[in-house]
Order: sequence, then structure tokens, then C-alpha cells
Amino acid sequence: TEATRIFGHFRPVVATATALFPFVRTFLGWLGAVDASRTAVDQALVDGARIGVAPGGIAEMFEGYPKPLTHPDDEYSILRSRKGFVRMAVKHGVPLVPVYCFGATKMLKRLQLPALFENISKLLRISLCLFFGPLGLPMPFRQKLLYVMGRPLYPSHVENGTQPPVEGSPDFDRQVDALHTRFCDELLDLFERHKESYGWAHK
Repeated sequence: TEATRIFGHFRPVVATATALFPFVRTFLGWLGAVDASRTAVDQALVDGARIGVAPGGIAEMFEGYPKPLTHPDDEYSILRSRKGFVRMAVKHGVPLVPVYCFGATKMLKRLQLPALFENISKLLRISLCLFFGPLGLPMPFRQKLLYVMGRPLYPSHVENGTQPPVEGSPDFDRQVDALHTRFCDELLDLFERHKESYGWAHK
């Protein structure tokens, strides 16, 4: 596929709770999925794997319409408080490649449930959302998707050819903060640059 040609084979990072469902567990096994635990992700990077991460995780599934005070045209990405994936990139000296998928939020509709379900989902690390598509069925609407990819963002010690910082040191934390800021800015820039070509100039 085109994604494989660009990235090579990459392994998706998935919630630990997916292992509770036999069919899902088997399917993700075929994909070479990596458990979202720190230990599993760390080992995958040690082994030289390319991994795909959705930093917003379960919390991001509950953002956006029909949540109160949101609008159907709004798009959300939870990134400002998510630095774990950036720490892994700095630790292992690998680049972050921002990717945004236009149209993904329109493939299914979500029934707004009481806030208790969101809190339980975060606690159990499993999504307790009710999604539906045409005729209320659990299948997606027909929706054009556009994937846009940003430039690779390397930790500064890789770009400068210097020694990697010791994890937990002030220099390590500075590199994490700097790379995290660059990632957030690049993802926002991707959205702004390509939204008109997708037909979302009004967003």
C-alpha cells in the first residue's frame, strides 16, 4: 500500500483492553499491534519497529459533538497534555511524523452518554462509547478521507549529532518540551494548510 511504501511496515499501538475480545485480539495480532503500555512500546522501539500512535487515546473519542458546548463543525485533538510518545521519541532518537486524517470524525456518529461513562472509560482504559452509522447500524457512513503527512521531526540531539540526554535529566525534559511544541504546531499547520482542499475552509 501507499502507507507501507512511505513508512515501511508500521505497527499500531492499541489499548490494553483490546486483548479482552478474542476476535479483535486475533485481528490486531495479524497487524502486529503493540500494547499501549510503556514497557511494550519501549521494547518495540528497541527492536527497531515503526509504530503508529493516536496520542489523544480514549479521551479524544469523547471530545467534540454532541458533547455539550461543542459544534458539529469543530475538530478536536488532545495533545497539549500528552507527552509520553514524545518522551519515547527522545529516548530512542526516532522522529515523530505528524499525520492528520480529514473526514475520520464524520464516519460515525456518537450518542452522548452521561459523563460517568467517560470517567469509567478512562479508568478502565477502554472506550464505552455508542457509535452508529446509516440506519443506526454499527457501520460507517460513506465518507471521503484525506490523509496528510507532515515532515519528520527529530529530537534535537539527533539533528545536532550530540550525545542523547539521560532520561529524566533537565536536558531530556527540555528536549521533550521542545519536540512536543514542534509536533503540536506542525499538526495544526497541516490542518490549516489542507482544510480548504478537503472542502473544510470554514473550519
